Amino acid sequence: MNPCTSKRIPAGGAAAVACALAVAAISVPVGAFAQENESGIARESGFVQEMQAELRAGLTVGSHSRSAAGLDIAPALSFDVTVRRQMWPRIALFAGYSRTAFGCEEGYCADQDVSVTGNHAALGAEWGSGGPWVRLGLLLGAVDAGADGDPSSFGVGVLGAAGLRIGAGRMQFMPGLSYRWMSANTTSESAGAVALALDLGLAFRIGGG
Repeated sequence: MNPCTSKRIPAGGAAAVACALAVAAISVPVGAFAQENESGIARESGFVQEMQAELRAGLTVGSHSRSAAGLDIAPALSFDVTVRRQMWPRIALFAGYSRTAFGCEEGYCADQDVSVTGNHAALGAEWGSGGPWVRLGLLLGAVDAGADGDPSSFGVGVLGAAGLRIGAGRMQFMPGLSYRWMSANTTSESAGAVALALDLGLAFRIGGG
């Protein structure tokens, strides 16, 4: 219904002209908003649930609570193999295998050739679809503290990571930083391990939904 055609506003009068100008001024931004909204809906409906395979590797330093060494700067190579699926425009889910390794040279590790290794299944969620990304998940597995150390029992850990996603084709580069806290409890003692990694990842698109 056009309010300017109401019987309360005389046709052809100044009030009718003013009313017509006001309606025109309002209808332009409203129409533009509707067009943007429709375009946004179209983009949303065209969203593809992309799947990627990722390989990440980098140098890791860490600390094992049983060693009394604190954060020991004795880097070793760690790597992750992950499958990631973009479920919503900014949220993805991931699952894979994580191998964490770092050396230990201080505290009880002095004069010994000790390395700490964790083998875990990793699963969680990632925020970001291009550019910056942040990842949070769980680690399910065990930690081995060298040849003389008792392997830990199965435990739950925490994974946090952040970085950049570079590229828009079938292959993307993903430099980043990661933090891992891993349960390292044995039958005789409670323990934990912390690892910090600087790594580089490659992501390959393997499908879409």
